[in-house]
Amino acid sequence: MKTNINNKVRAGVFYSLLLSLLLPSFSSCADLEYTEETTRDEEWTFTYFNEGIKGLVSGVYAQVYNNEFESNSAYFLAGATDEAQYALETGAINSYVNGGWSSANPYDRTWTKSYTAIADANMFLEKLDQTDISDWQYNTEYKNWVAQLELFPYEVRFLRAYFYFELFKTYGDVPLVTTTLTNGQANSIQRSSADEIVKFIVEECDAIAPYLPVTYTTEIGAGVGRATRIAAYALKARTLLYAASPLHNPTGDKIKWAKAAEACKYILDNAETWGLKLSAYGSLWGHDAFFNQELIFGIGRGESNSFEMANYPVGVENGSSGSCPTQSLVDQYEYQDNGETFGQRHPGNIDLTEADPYEGLDPRFALTVVKNGDEWPSNGAQKKIIETFVGGFNAAPKYGATPTSYYLKKYVDGSCVTTADNQTSRRHTWIVFRLAEFYLDYAEAVFNATGSANDPTFGMTANDAINVLRNRADIQMPKFTEDGAEWVTRYERERLVELAFENHRFWDVRRWKKGAEYFKTIQTATINSSLMLTRSTITRQWNDKFNFYPIPQSELIKNPNLTQNPGW
Repeated sequence: MKTNINNKVRAGVFYSLLLSLLLPSFSSCADLEYTEETTRDEEWTFTYFNEGIKGLVSGVYAQVYNNEFESNSAYFLAGATDEAQYALETGAINSYVNGGWSSANPYDRTWTKSYTAIADANMFLEKLDQTDISDWQYNTEYKNWVAQLELFPYEVRFLRAYFYFELFKTYGDVPLVTTTLTNGQANSIQRSSADEIVKFIVEECDAIAPYLPVTYTTEIGAGVGRATRIAAYALKARTLLYAASPLHNPTGDKIKWAKAAEACKYILDNAETWGLKLSAYGSLWGHDAFFNQELIFGIGRGESNSFEMANYPVGVENGSSGSCPTQSLVDQYEYQDNGETFGQRHPGNIDLTEADPYEGLDPRFALTVVKNGDEWPSNGAQKKIIETFVGGFNAAPKYGATPTSYYLKKYVDGSCVTTADNQTSRRHTWIVFRLAEFYLDYAEAVFNATGSANDPTFGMTANDAINVLRNRADIQMPKFTEDGAEWVTRYERERLVELAFENHRFWDVRRWKKGAEYFKTIQTATINSSLMLTRSTITRQWNDKFNFYPIPQSELIKNPNLTQNPGW
């Protein structure tokens, strides 16, 4: 039986700026297992550019797309955190919180997709010296192919490092494989320490970054969505932040935090030179978000309205509610006048006929959450006043209505029409790395490295970094001045608000080892017909073993040298 650590090659096709303005569509296939039905063997693959060599590289990129955003993009990891509750009990994301998660049913493809990509990357890098497209030297595209071919090894090494980060954050210790393996080798390999994996990722990023372009818009083919120099430094910085966090740094080694701070600061110091800058919060998603100057690395999708169908409110034609923001999340948004949070100013039940608890909240709230009384969606064909009170047009007792009294706006393109007739579609971009994250990462690293939010040792204090984000023209929130334990509480709140629904919270709380604090109970809300908002508590399953995923049981059966993560 063949383990996924040494899977066969899959391939696809890059997509270019001229074709669709988003990342690859993966359609063609280069299979190195020669049969009588095909002549596309190894020699063929490395002498043909588009269908062969480029197809192999695209196959590695394809696994970036093979992630949690699949299955019509409804299943955000947010539904397994205090950010959201998935509207339907049958949603697969609920496996994380209802006891359906196990090594036999890991619900996740991180192991398979990552080692598939890594095996493809290792094979490509080992066989690179066989590449010979000289027979095509008189083809009009030959010079362009040569130019692209020079970058492919560095792109592939970035992707291999990226997938090792995915494995590290998900499982901790994992096998470190940098060569192709026989079946016997693949089925006997042992796990390497997380420190070894981190060291590999960091060294790879440092080695390849100088050879990668800052942008591909001026490169041959004008491709977008490919690994850039900035993405390599971003991967390094995020990896070091995770490595310094309590889950991976139980002794609190300040040197690890200092390394993370330095890596983040390098990005912040060079952002302007690289053409990076903070954008308006609401422009981070939408039809042209892929070209937002804050985006460092993203997952682009072609035109579709499936995400809108999955997350538009029940009552909006073809809306399925999807990931519904919780009261726990709403309570974290601060007021613009003094930084007091929603939950502090309006605790307990709220009579919405007498008080408007949402007035004056952080502008990021209205850009992220749809509440009772909002006009949504924004397209003229379906725009209406949303009613989330019991008996309302978008509320219980309708099947599948929000269980929290809120609906999702962030990432949802309200211009998409989802009616049975005259539907419209838009491009979508899922954020992997963006500039704002590294202000937050830097602040966290500096605070833990120095012990203070006001220490300028690294050239910018933790509070200074956060205040850059809060001082954006479209945000304008009160400055951070706290320190100590109060700072930690407020920082974790700020990180939740800024990065909501970008798949950070699921991992942040794990690396902080605070699952029992944040994920065991969540607050939802019910609004009755008299517009009285009542908070209620939902208890979810949490066990500290959830900090790491289980190694899939199928892999343990194949390879007796693998060991299971504690508790699984």
